[in-house]
Amino acid sequence: MVTTDTAANSSSSNNNGGGSGSNRNHDTHITDTTDKDAPLVFEPSKRVLQLSQKGGMTMVARTLAASLFTALVLLLPLLILYTFLALPLLRIPLAIYIAFCYLDPAVDNGTGRRLQWVRSLPLWQYVNAYFPVRIVLEEKLDASKSYIFGVSPHGILCFSGQVVIGSMESGLDRAMPGITLHPAALHHALTLPLFGAYLLAIGSISSSRRSIRRCLARGKGHSVGIVIGGAKESLHTNRGSRRLVLKNRRGFVREAIMAGAPLVPTFVFGENDIFRQVEHPWLRRLQTWMQSKMMFALPVFYGRFGLVPWQTPLTAVFGRPVYVEKNPEPSYDEIDRVHREYIDRLQRLYARFKPVYDPEGDDTLVIV
Repeated sequence: MVTTDTAANSSSSNNNGGGSGSNRNHDTHITDTTDKDAPLVFEPSKRVLQLSQKGGMTMVARTLAASLFTALVLLLPLLILYTFLALPLLRIPLAIYIAFCYLDPAVDNGTGRRLQWVRSLPLWQYVNAYFPVRIVLEEKLDASKSYIFGVSPHGILCFSGQVVIGSMESGLDRAMPGITLHPAALHHALTLPLFGAYLLAIGSISSSRRSIRRCLARGKGHSVGIVIGGAKESLHTNRGSRRLVLKNRRGFVREAIMAGAPLVPTFVFGENDIFRQVEHPWLRRLQTWMQSKMMFALPVFYGRFGLVPWQTPLTAVFGRPVYVEKNPEPSYDEIDRVHREYIDRLQRLYARFKPVYDPEGDDTLVIV
């Protein structure tokens, strides 16, 4: 999923379904029933685990399904461009469709156009078999509240926004019944023909302040997932690296306080291991310049075979919420205090679960 810095970067500043849950057969267990602090763990479904272990054509199918998600952001706009140039009779209908995408009210209405039939397509079984998803909750969340989930790390293409949040196959809906989690995406990405429609269908909303505020104002479990590090953080992505762009990102904290929405620190183990990134000082200067001018980064990356991603399990750990008192006009000191508490919670979450789910990663999070 393409994410943005809009809601996280400021230092002061037709819904067909919800979080009703999936009928998939997911295994759930508590690591230690005698420990009140033991996390609630939702393992991948038996069907997904079986698909992840099969070879032959099943292996080919899950590899193709995972590779498709790498190519979506490029192939869908190129398909529109090719059709426009090669089929003159379709130019007027395509022009109308492109105009509709640009003006689509669902982009900024705070709810998007979440379609459960898209989120439950059989294709997701093969994607989740390539990236088996485990959901870990430090505590059960109250479905009557709206939350802001701060998701880290961004990774190269933010697969967690699609595979963990966008797919019913991940088990997230079952782990958080009654909570409808909307991934926040770059506003312009949601206006792209076809690709934007796909993002809206998996529940994405614009990362603009107006859209986030509209979503949280709905209450009743409607929540927002914001990849705090945004495009800039993608340039820090590499296997084993755990560098987060978070030190000066306070906008998401301000929105949480204004809405009275608890902040849920979230870390997705495995996100940074899906691709490898080409690093060179001259290339990094060019990427940094482009990111500052265009609000998105262009990391040069590769997978197992070209753009085929590395097969990696994803473990999404949702920490204990940072509760805030609603204040329509929070002061800088209040924002800064909550921001420091959020970072402390995230670091403790990483230290607790890293030995179990990421033994080869950096020992500590590096906050930049």
